[in-house]
Amino acid sequence: MPQSVSRRRFVTGLSLAGLGLLAAACAPAPAPTPTPAPAKPAEAPKPAAQPTPTPAPAKPAQPAQPTPTPAAAAKPVEVAKPVAGVNFPPIKKTVSGKVVWLVRSTPQENKGQEEIFEPMIKQQLPNVQIERIIVPGAQYIPKINAMAAANQSLEIWGFGGNYYDYWWRGLPQDLTPYIKADQWDVENYFQPGLMDIYKIRGKYYGISQLTTFGSIMVYNKNLFDQAGLEYPPVDWEDESWTMEKMLDLAMKLTKNYGKPDGQYGVRMQLWAQMTSYPYLWGGDAWLPEHYTNFIAPKTNFNSPEVIDSHQFRQDLIFKYKVNPDPAIDQGLTQLAAPFKTGRVAMEMDGGWLFWTTSDIKDFKIGYAALPRAKTNKNINFNDFWIMGRWSQNKDAAWEVMKVLTSVEATTKYSLHSGTPPTPRASLDAWLKRVSEYTGQSIEDLRKLTTGAIKKERSQESPDHIFLQHPKIWDTYSQEIQPLWQSNARTAKDLITQVVAKRMDEVVNGIYNQFKDTMPKD
Repeated sequence: MPQSVSRRRFVTGLSLAGLGLLAAACAPAPAPTPTPAPAKPAEAPKPAAQPTPTPAPAKPAQPAQPTPTPAAAAKPVEVAKPVAGVNFPPIKKTVSGKVVWLVRSTPQENKGQEEIFEPMIKQQLPNVQIERIIVPGAQYIPKINAMAAANQSLEIWGFGGNYYDYWWRGLPQDLTPYIKADQWDVENYFQPGLMDIYKIRGKYYGISQLTTFGSIMVYNKNLFDQAGLEYPPVDWEDESWTMEKMLDLAMKLTKNYGKPDGQYGVRMQLWAQMTSYPYLWGGDAWLPEHYTNFIAPKTNFNSPEVIDSHQFRQDLIFKYKVNPDPAIDQGLTQLAAPFKTGRVAMEMDGGWLFWTTSDIKDFKIGYAALPRAKTNKNINFNDFWIMGRWSQNKDAAWEVMKVLTSVEATTKYSLHSGTPPTPRASLDAWLKRVSEYTGQSIEDLRKLTTGAIKKERSQESPDHIFLQHPKIWDTYSQEIQPLWQSNARTAKDLITQVVAKRMDEVVNGIYNQFKDTMPKD
């Protein structure tokens, strides 16, 4: 019997969901607008797989499309073959019935679903009928909520969002019994640590779908070569790769700042700045309990690491003049995503840079580890396939989820989309593809990607963890604006007098709203 979501638990959580419209780690195209406009911005979405080559900052989501039907003459896909050292349970072909699969309308993703996933599901699970529902990214989470409220069966969804919000509202099915029944060693099948991210109180609530391999740097090799400079390193253990070294390079790579032919040494983006910047300075804007309880009574915003890291970013713009100011950034964005114009030497942001820059043909690129101020701790963004707790065909849904995460499926999809695969055995094929367009060795790229997600320096994005994170982000984005618009106020002045107080107010309000409603299971 399908397990329904209790009405009380669902309604209690709707106030979370209303603010959780971020479809995220990797979510609706285009890339987040790097330099926010003075108006209060929405929480920045992370890019979907292989976005349009020159994404506009406010490109509207595409309308929902009908489920594509694979061509009759499509070449059959071979059944996945065993891979040495890979523990993967056999697909149970006896399951049957309809499986409702909710996806977002992103052309490259939908094409991969149509050409790779669905034919593979049809071949390996011939008695299962897939109903793939496609909705625009902005409607994705509201659609999940609506289907749950109506008790309309939803077997599988994914593509980011706030996983702990889902859990708090009782939406995801506990997958632990399925994993145990299949004797599937998921910890060693997927990249290290990925399955722990959506493991709550010893229970697994999702199967790893996508990882960004943390936050990284992309750089323009042509500009480095013209200046006779060494490329940034891939090794996260390289303690010589510091913010001071990065600044030195940026100053040498910046030319004609603000002029029509201006060239800029660095764009220090690193979504979400309120979290990423303090990490690099050895601190944290949030209390430890915020990561474990998903709410907290206050922040740690009024701390030296938060202040110093924000001051450094302001100095890159107004003191050293190596990072484009908002007006320059807006001008670059009119041409293309700023890094794609060829006039930015280095950019730091989430690991979606792996796929949003993979189509660059006008100049050579490379990827590097983040420089450290005191540490190089960075945010990782991960997505999961999730089964609806109220779904009506769970056994078939589980087998479909296994097909979607098989080595064969993830390898083919990663080569199609450019997005990193999560099974360990699928990684080399993707690294080879990245090596071909960067000229970097597979081993260097392996060092970069797996080094980024080592436990000591990797943190899952708080937008997947903190309840009502969009509300927190919106408050920060609005209050921090003056720091990026001019240097009339220092980071210490603005943060201590305005930002820290407002952040505490918002976080405390969320805490008081939900402190007595944490689920028991």
